Amino acid sequence: MTVLGSVKRHYEKVICVCCFLILFTNIGLPSTSFSVYQPYLVAIPGVGHAGGSVILSVRTFVSLVAMFFVARYYGWLNCRIGAFVASICVAIGFGLYALNTESYAGLCVASVFTGLGYGLGGMICSTMLIGRWFETNVATVAGIAAVGSGVAAVVLPSIVVAVVNATSLSAAFALEAALALLLGLLVFALLRNFPEDMGLKPYVSKKAEKGTGKPKRARVNRDVPHSFLPVLMVAMVFVGCASVGGNGYLGVLFTSEGFSTEAAAALIAVSGACLMVSKLFNGVVFDAIGTRNGSVLFFLLFIGGTGLLCLSDMGSSWLATAAAVMFGLGLSLGTVGISVWSIELAPKGREVQTIRNFQICYALGGFIFMLLPGFLAEAFGTYLVSYAALFFMLIAAAAVIVGLYTICDLKAARNGKDR
Repeated sequence: MTVLGSVKRHYEKVICVCCFLILFTNIGLPSTSFSVYQPYLVAIPGVGHAGGSVILSVRTFVSLVAMFFVARYYGWLNCRIGAFVASICVAIGFGLYALNTESYAGLCVASVFTGLGYGLGGMICSTMLIGRWFETNVATVAGIAAVGSGVAAVVLPSIVVAVVNATSLSAAFALEAALALLLGLLVFALLRNFPEDMGLKPYVSKKAEKGTGKPKRARVNRDVPHSFLPVLMVAMVFVGCASVGGNGYLGVLFTSEGFSTEAAAALIAVSGACLMVSKLFNGVVFDAIGTRNGSVLFFLLFIGGTGLLCLSDMGSSWLATAAAVMFGLGLSLGTVGISVWSIELAPKGREVQTIRNFQICYALGGFIFMLLPGFLAEAFGTYLVSYAALFFMLIAAAAVIVGLYTICDLKAARNGKDR
């Protein structure tokens, strides 16, 4: 068998790589790795802390609006073209960043394009492709693809700082614009919408074909009463505030408390590496010890990391590293955690609406806390106030989510005994 024939026969692996690159480009570049730019943005004359928050908020708001139209978007365009257009939007956005490093308005316009790329070319496109190409190992492939956004946070910050120090901020933005364009073209060349387009069938593992292998734990719907949904949605907003906003301001938090830009970039990379690992193992932990217990574990990491971030003014590199590690590990609750919660806590008959509402509330939280920290820093002279607020938000979110799991599981246990 020729090399090309072997590749075609196992083209699902190429699709997995494409999904990884889609998330690296459309989420990793404009979001998870972008916090390394924040110290440079707030130092631009006419921008400042409040203006830096607005630049991030424009991107988050546009991505939130785009999520309302993403289903129709992929109804007009197939995944191959849709993902490519989203990557082009990211490339245009970074190109505009490069051309407008002295223009506040220009930076905001650039964020419109990166927001479009994020909203239209993120998880939904990747999930659609995985669902088409894989009948088994779906969770594993989704985890591998999701790592793409984490890899960007590991690899890019140190490169960006090196390029800025050697040349200019514009050059770093231009480099990412070229990278987004190159990866967009690569995905467009490799991606196929359906396995049938290549005369193939969706991938089925050998164990599934033979009917062997240990079945995975089934997800249990807790059928949460409708009256609990409003407080649950508030908890999702709080998780979005911490996951999106807290991650977005790590760089400027560290530099504003006396750390060098190189040290801040290294800490962002550490957090990104921990997020990457956490995304791979979060679902495994949930399956192994149960969603409630797994949520307790990751909330403890998330809350503990946020609490340590509040001590950044002590200037301890060891504390900062511990904070980055714990915060990064807890961050996976904003992706894997919300997906599982939305499935298990949905009222029966409202599963689809609940999944969508969870994601919208999460994105709304991200928008809110992309806007606030800069204004709070202007008012109080520090970003520590914002992280203190996130600390208490996460405690409240943990109490709501873990509390609901406990109530529902106790109720189910009582009903089981009654039978």
